[in-house]
Amino acid sequence: MEQIGMERWNTCLDILRSSLPNKTFDTWFSPLRFVAYKGNDLTISAPNVYVHDFIEEHCIKQFQAALVTAFGPSVRLLYSIPKEETPQPKSQLLDLSKTNEKPRKPFNTNLNRNYSFANFVEGTSNKLALTVAKAIAHNPDQVTFNPFFIFGPSGIGKTHLANAIGRAIHEDFPDKRVLFVPVHIFQAQYTEAVRTGKFNDFMAFYQSIDVLIIDDIQELVTPKTQQCFFHIFNHLHQNQRHIIITSDRAPSQLSGLEERMLTRFKWGMTAEIERPDIQLRKDILRAKTYLDGLTLDESVLDYIATNVTGSVRELEGVVNSLMAFSITLGGEIDCALAASVISKTVNTPSQIEVGDVLIAVAKHMGVTRRDMASKSRKQPIVSARHMAMYLLRKHFNLGYTEIGDAFGGRDHTTVLHALRQAESRMSTDTAWQKAYDEIEGKLTRGEVSSR
Repeated sequence: MEQIGMERWNTCLDILRSSLPNKTFDTWFSPLRFVAYKGNDLTISAPNVYVHDFIEEHCIKQFQAALVTAFGPSVRLLYSIPKEETPQPKSQLLDLSKTNEKPRKPFNTNLNRNYSFANFVEGTSNKLALTVAKAIAHNPDQVTFNPFFIFGPSGIGKTHLANAIGRAIHEDFPDKRVLFVPVHIFQAQYTEAVRTGKFNDFMAFYQSIDVLIIDDIQELVTPKTQQCFFHIFNHLHQNQRHIIITSDRAPSQLSGLEERMLTRFKWGMTAEIERPDIQLRKDILRAKTYLDGLTLDESVLDYIATNVTGSVRELEGVVNSLMAFSITLGGEIDCALAASVISKTVNTPSQIEVGDVLIAVAKHMGVTRRDMASKSRKQPIVSARHMAMYLLRKHFNLGYTEIGDAFGGRDHTTVLHALRQAESRMSTDTAWQKAYDEIEGKLTRGEVSSR
């Protein structure tokens, strides 16, 4: 009977393989294992509850059809799922009295405390990514989804979700070394390591990480840094360490990265997070207002969710602004106030373009667009150039390559240096900060246009 059951199970898998996308089959059905077939009861094992839940919610019709074809209409499916392992207390995990291993030095994980699974709002646009994220966090020793590549437009929760994975693993498995690092920081560290002769230490540190979370991989543009990351990636992957990557586009759409690197990004699991639909936008607003202690009428929630469609970040910005107005004015928050706030805080790509920023900065700071794109090192031109770059990065979230292209094709490192200079000046030069606020205000109010 067991041999018959195994043969029929393989037939079932063949049917599913031919009827489902390759990625879906490889991700969710390949990990299933035949356990037993007695009477009409088929028992299969799933590696964890998240694989079971995803199949039951998203693929159950195809699965049932394949089972009936292979086993007959009376088959009954049973799952065997390993019991959840309870993480050991920290005192036990850090007790080195029974091991010869040397304790590894603690370090800063760079994880954001504000980003967790508890405050990540689930919806249809992020369901797959969230399911995989929880599966990784629940069992980091299982490397079915390695690497985990999360992509989607800016402001829709990629960084939040990646941080949530890291936080959950760091809290439940404190013996694991978890590191979150944006690509621009990684590149700066690499450059500094080479300059100071500490490249070997740099590589040894990254190769010691158990869960490496790389944010904004699309900005990994310099060949030498790519080569360095390639070797780190290979080492971690070969040693079954988790690699989690975020990007603003799918691996197939990335430009400037070596083909061998892009191939490796496709080895594990790729999940897209799309812009939130109206229901998710409402749920995000409810969660945000609840946490902030702000009460909004349902009509106001509907109005905001209908008119702010770009990103989660924009929704949160509107709520923050409404709270500020509420505290300052002490009045009721209605749709009219919401409309006023939205008009001042939310911009779409069709409303503001790169050219608008360049024109606004040039006019305010007494230079020309041609000056800013030139190689001139005159102080007023450099100041205006840095201002425009900072606006494009901070307010409009442009990538380093896009910013460089707007200024005569400057490279990634030049843009990064300029942004650091601007960041420093924002914190020390009140006149420069005032100029930034005035230019940003003009752009937000639509007082400048390149069209």
